[in-house]
Amino acid sequence: MKPDLFTDALVRLVHCYYPSGLRNDDPGYRESEEGQRLTRLLLAHVQRSPSWRVFTWRVVQLFPNRYIWDTTVPMNDPCHSIRVSLPGFVEGAPRYDCVVALLGQIAPVYALYASHRDSSGPEVKSWMSLPPFPPEYQEHEAKLAALIEITFGFTRLSNDTLLTPVPDLVPRSANHGPGEARLIDCLFTSNRW
Repeated sequence: MKPDLFTDALVRLVHCYYPSGLRNDDPGYRESEEGQRLTRLLLAHVQRSPSWRVFTWRVVQLFPNRYIWDTTVPMNDPCHSIRVSLPGFVEGAPRYDCVVALLGQIAPVYALYASHRDSSGPEVKSWMSLPPFPPEYQEHEAKLAALIEITFGFTRLSNDTLLTPVPDLVPRSANHGPGEARLIDCLFTSNRW
C-alpha cells in the first residue's frame, strides 16, 4: 500500500504542537517547546477573526430557521467549531440532530460529523458519525462543506486521515492516556458530542 504523504505530513505537523510521550497532566507538558507553541497558537485565536464572524453569519443565512451554535472554546482546542441543527429542532426539545463542522487552526483542514441525541426515553440515546452520513443529514453536509471551502479554501479530511493513530501524543484537553489519540483529536478536539 502506498503511504499517504498528506496524512504523514499532518502527523509530523501535530508533533510540533504536542509533546511526545507526556500525559497532559505531566508538569512538563505545557512548559515543553511543543506545549508553548500550542499555547501561542491558541492565544492568537482567542478573539474571533473577521473571517470566522463572516463565516458564522453566512451559516445563519444559509440555514434559516435552524439552531446555529458556535461551539468554539478558545484556549481549549486548536479549532473553530459550529453546530447546525436539522429541520424541526426546538431549543430545549429532547431530540437534537445536527451536523458539526470542525475547522483547524494548526492546518487549513476541516472535518464534518453528524450528531444525534435523544433524551425522550428513560435512557439518553446518542451517536456521532463520520461520513457517509444518514440521508437526512446529507443536504446540511453538502452545504456546510461548500461554504467552508469557498470561505476558507480548507481541505476536507478523509475518515482514514482523521482516524490515523498518533499513539505517542495526548491532546491538551483530552481525557486520553498515551496510545489513544487520533489525528482528529490533535488537529481539532477530542470533545465531540
